[in-house]
Formats: sequence, C-alpha cells, structure tokens
Amino acid sequence: MPPVPPSSSWHGLGRLLSRRASTLAAAALALVTAVGTLRYHQYHAGEPLQVVAVTLGVALIAAGSANAVVLLGRPVPVAVPLGLTLLAVVLVVVAPSAAWSVVPLVVLLQTTARVVPATLASAAAIVVAAVSVPRLTGSDDPGLLVGCLLSGSVFLAAIVVSRVALHERSRTVRQLVATRARLVASERRAGALEARQHVAAELHDTVVQSVAGALFLTEAAERSGDDALAQQARRALRSAVVDTRALVDGLGADHPDVGESANGAADGPTDSLTAALSTAAERVGARWSVVGEPQTVTPIRAMALLRSAQGALGNAERHAGAASISLEFRNRDDSVAVVVRDDGRGFDPSLPVTPGPTGGHGLTMMRRRLEAVGGTLDIRSGPDGTVLRATVPLEEP
Repeated sequence: MPPVPPSSSWHGLGRLLSRRASTLAAAALALVTAVGTLRYHQYHAGEPLQVVAVTLGVALIAAGSANAVVLLGRPVPVAVPLGLTLLAVVLVVVAPSAAWSVVPLVVLLQTTARVVPATLASAAAIVVAAVSVPRLTGSDDPGLLVGCLLSGSVFLAAIVVSRVALHERSRTVRQLVATRARLVASERRAGALEARQHVAAELHDTVVQSVAGALFLTEAAERSGDDALAQQARRALRSAVVDTRALVDGLGADHPDVGESANGAADGPTDSLTAALSTAAERVGARWSVVGEPQTVTPIRAMALLRSAQGALGNAERHAGAASISLEFRNRDDSVAVVVRDDGRGFDPSLPVTPGPTGGHGLTMMRRRLEAVGGTLDIRSGPDGTVLRATVPLEEP
C-alpha cells in the first residue's frame, strides 16, 4: 500500500476530530436540553409557558442535531449559529432549568460554525445562562452571577484559543507540506538537469571526439590523397561506433567500466585506466608516459580523468595546430593526474567561451566532471603551447 501523504493524514484527522466533537456536543445538547425541559414540565405542569418550553426544547434538540450531522464539513451560514443561539436563549429565559444546555451548545457552535459568528453567539448564550442561574436557584447573591459569567467566559476563551491554535497548526502543516512538494519537484528538476548534463558530457567526450577526429583525418586525406590517413579516418569512425554502443550500454550503470568505454582491456580499474589513456594517446600520435607507481582509482574518478585526457588530446589535435603532443599519467600518494602538453597556438583560458553548435562545450564539461568527484582542472596556455592538468584525489575530499 502506498504511503499516505502527510497533508491527507492531517486533513483526515482534523475531519475525524471535528466530526466526533460535534457529534458528542450535539448528543450532550440533546440530553441536557431534554433533562432541563422535562424538569420544567415536571414542576410547571399546566402553566401557559409549559407548551412553549417543550416546543423550544424539541426545536433546539432537532436543530442542534441537524447542524452536527447535515452541515458537517460544509460552509455553515451565519443564520445557523444565530438561530441555534436564539432558540437556546428563549428556552433559557422561559425555562431556567435548561441553562446548562448552553455548555454543549458552545462546543457545538465552535466545531461547526466559523469562529467569529460562533464566538459572538456563544457569548450571548453564556450571558443569558449566567443571568438565569440565580433565577433557577432563587438566590439574590451577586457573586453567583459574577461566578457564572467568569466561568462561562473562561470556558469560551479556552475553546476559542484552542480552536485558533489548531487552525494555525493545520495551516503550518499545509505550508510545510506545500514546501516539501516544491522541494521534491525542485530535486526532480535538478536530477533531470544533472542527467542531461551527464549524457551531454558523455556524448561530447566519446562520440563527438571520435567523429570530429574522423572528420579531421578525412579532410586531411582529401587534401593529401594519403591512403594511410583515410584508413585512420575509418578506424576513428569505427571507434565512434564502439564508443556509441559503450555509451548506450553504460548509461544505466552506476560506474561504467573504464576499459570498455575506451576500448581497452585490462585486469582491474587501475590497469584499465592506464590502458585506456595509452589508447587515447596512440589515437592522436601523442607521446605517452607514466610517472610513479600506478594507484588504485575509483571507477568514477578514473572516468573523469580519462574523459579529461581524451578531450584535451582532441582539442590539441584539431584546434592547436600542434606539431608535438604528449600525455603524462602522474601518480602520487594522495592523488593522480593527467597532463596534456602541446606546442601549438595557445589561447586565453580567462576569456569566456560561448558554447554553440560548432563547439565550446569541452572545457566547461571537463571542469564540471572533475569538480563532481572533488578534482581540479588547471590550464596554462600561451603562444608557445598549452599545458592542461586534470587532478583527482584518491580519498574523499
């Protein structure tokens, strides 16, 4: 069974409590009114107001029950609490023994009607009941009247304060639920954006790089008529197909295998990264070297390093016009890094690059991918070439 949303739980609990309170109040009103009316009938049989008192008692019981059952959960017109109060006031004036019916009447009004009309009607009923109690007891003591007024006022104030507090709490809960819903929606949008950025980065660093390299070789082969360049272009296109298939297979995996993604075959993550970097360097004719004892790198960090190296090598091959490119895999005790150098025309890394259909995505995606795993990207470029260093830590930062 799916979990019940908090808003539904609170709303259902509020309806249940309101229904029970109004039902109990209506039952208490009927009981107390019946007792008071019967008492008046017993002691005032044959008097002219006897029939009036009994009629008013029956009418108050019927109206209170209808208010609790028929109008529960619906907007209550102002005439309803005013009508109930009028019946109760007239009954109490005629039959003071029914004065105690005001107590459940106040509860019934506060659980069914809006707070302002319910409070005004309750206050009027309490005043009339307080005045009628000395008549019922036959006492002239003003303290009895004052005591009844104070007791009724405290009772009414307690109910109103509790009602307002419950309303505020319900409103706070609704606001919290709405805020939570907005946060969930925001997290979903952020997750979708992150997924799109991940797919875009994978496409750029694999398929786009391979196809762009093949295009570069094809254009060179057309200019020179060199069959060797044409063969390299065909190999690059085949590599693009393999990369595309690997990308499709790896999108559903938490940590794609580095070796498979780079067409490298090795025994473990570290060897796989080394083999993949070597393959990437070989594709562009770059010098390849390893410094230090290879460290164990988590698959996601290894992938970030590999994609950074592939992107930097592709940029150096296609855009720098370099005569010499090198790739160095550096291993330290606390981090590993790839360093790509070229002697081509440099660029100003501080200038903003506007991504577009012709490019401009590479460095942004590279930096974003490295930062996601706690890594850094350092670029130094000038007229004599470019040095790009991508570093990731071995431990969590």
